[in-house]
Amino acid sequence: MLELSSHSVSPLILIYGNPDPDALASALALKTILDKSGCTASVGYTGVVGRPENASMIRHLHIPARPAGDAVLRGADLIAMVDAQPQFFADVDLPRCDIVIDHHPMKMGRPAALTDIRPNYAATSSIMTEYMRAAGVKLTPRLASALYYGIKVDSRHFMGDLSPWDVEAIRWLRSKADRDIVKRIEFSQFSDEALEYFSMALVRRRFVGGVIFAHLGPVPFTDVCVQVADFLIRVEHVSWALVTGVVGNTLVVVFRNDGMKKDAGKLARDAFDRVGSAGGHKSMGRAEINQSSLPEGLLLTDNRGVERFVIGSLADADPAFKPLSRSIGKSRGR
Repeated sequence: MLELSSHSVSPLILIYGNPDPDALASALALKTILDKSGCTASVGYTGVVGRPENASMIRHLHIPARPAGDAVLRGADLIAMVDAQPQFFADVDLPRCDIVIDHHPMKMGRPAALTDIRPNYAATSSIMTEYMRAAGVKLTPRLASALYYGIKVDSRHFMGDLSPWDVEAIRWLRSKADRDIVKRIEFSQFSDEALEYFSMALVRRRFVGGVIFAHLGPVPFTDVCVQVADFLIRVEHVSWALVTGVVGNTLVVVFRNDGMKKDAGKLARDAFDRVGSAGGHKSMGRAEINQSSLPEGLLLTDNRGVERFVIGSLADADPAFKPLSRSIGKSRGR
């Protein structure tokens, strides 16, 4: 169980960007453990709640997650990150970092008093399930549902690479979760607004050599690209699904693959780590690139230019994207 010094009376559990099910569940579990230690921990996120599914999870499971601005960060006696690492918060004035619990590949550039990073786990929720069991904390149906759903989403509905520890966590949580609440959250995945972007993706899609790609242009939040990529990877004969969009001054690149001897996280890093934040797992990855880091003269409003930059960078990193890159090059004059 985590040991806290007596002066740590105001812990903040921090979620990077837009809270997703794995991060929300992990934060709720850590809050339960910290609260048992005599503290009253708060949960904060640095982005916005974009997907209806995530808002539904917060609402139905009563997760006390709130936006965390500079004042909230400065006022915390302890900052614990779940499903994230300090380097993820490049655009945030992070005053401290005390605890890091994550399942993404190691990218630590700042030390923490407690660091537990397990990239062989499918979800941080699996790690937090082990913490709950070790701490002897009572598992309520609400918390079991959150952790179960966190693993389910990050493992692509249990179809991704599951470690023995993920399987054990799923087995332990399955009978304790409230299946009705889980279904209610699952059936809240799409908003009417998001459907417009699915339509846009279908019109703009390019499908060459097993790679399907759609650039959406401006989107209200990153999760729009995630939702569309999750949909496109299910298309027959697709081995890579790639969706890009522009959120404010940032280009977002979302990867999905069929899991057949591919590594989306490595591809993201190889193609974009030099110009932005990039990473992920075997079957899913993401890169975020600010306008200021794009090649000179390339604007985020130039859709064709953005397409050529993204696919060209990927083709340089992986030959699988060369046929699509050539196709986009031939259509330059259209």
